[in-house]
This record gives sequence, structure tokens and C-alpha cells, in this order.
Amino acid sequence: MTFKIGVVAALMCCLGCSGVAAQKTAVTAPAQPTAEPVQVRQSLAKVAVGQQQPLAQLTDVNGKLINLQQTEKRKLIIFFATWCHDSQRLMSQLQQSPLLNDPQLLIVAIGREEQPAALTKFANEYNLPLHFVSDPDRALYQQFTDTGIPRVVLVNEKNVVVKTFLGEIPRAIDEIVWP
Repeated sequence: MTFKIGVVAALMCCLGCSGVAAQKTAVTAPAQPTAEPVQVRQSLAKVAVGQQQPLAQLTDVNGKLINLQQTEKRKLIIFFATWCHDSQRLMSQLQQSPLLNDPQLLIVAIGREEQPAALTKFANEYNLPLHFVSDPDRALYQQFTDTGIPRVVLVNEKNVVVKTFLGEIPRAIDEIVWP
């Protein structure tokens, strides 16, 4: 059992958050890490640049209704997991970013396979005044992609996706720029 835990831990460290298998299965042998560039992973997004973002309304962990179809603000949608080092790094960068103070920006962090209690704890630890939304069964996540976190989606005022990328890069926050 200890060997299996060690193998899983090693895989998570080597492959990053996007390399963790979607299904919870027993590990029999270490998978070969892929040297797949971010640009290739990006193409796995189900919602492409130029398309309408598919979400209408969400309810955050505090019970607040979020209207994602509003047209007066840009939207930053981040799919992440509290345990993912890349997600933690992006959230730390966001913590220091002027994006948090932009009144024309709605930021929603959707916790893939996360429960509300874990997201509330994470929000408090990182002191992030965002809308945290629980996605315990990946239903929201799968509308946008089926590979990788943190997945960052930039949406303009007309609810059109203008950029989407996998935030595994060291300064992912620098990529959050609307055209």
C-alpha cells in the first residue's frame, strides 16, 4: 500500500495537476510522463475562442447567485482544485493582482471535484474575495474541457470566450489579459 501511495505522489509531482487521472483507479505501474506542450493541451478545450460561454447562473459556496450572462462585466472563470500546486500558485498570484480590484471584472473560481467546506476553507486561507463554486461531479468543468487544471477562461462583456489556457506555467497570472 505504501508503494502505491508513493507512486501516486511521484506521478503528481512529475506530471502536475493536469496529469492526474480523472478516474480513481488503482495504480499498477507508473505512467510515462508526457512532454506535451501547453499549446497542445489548450486545444482540448471544449469551448473555443469566439464561442459563447455556456454557463448561465451559478450559486457560490455562500449561497449567492451569480449571473454569468450579465453583459456589463468581463468574466474570469478559473477551474481549479485546492490540492493542486499549480492551482495554488495561480491563486497566490491572483491574491497579489490588481484584477481583484477591477469593478468591471467578475471572477469565479470553480472547484473541480471539491465540496463547499473545502472551498470555504481555501478561500479563507488565501484571503480571496471571489465567488467559489463547488463542482463535485465535474459537470461544470466538462462543459469547458476534459483535461487539466488550473483551466483559465477569459470571457468578454458579450459572454464570448476570448482566451482559454492551462495555467500550469509559472506566471500564469501574466496571461490573464483581455484582447
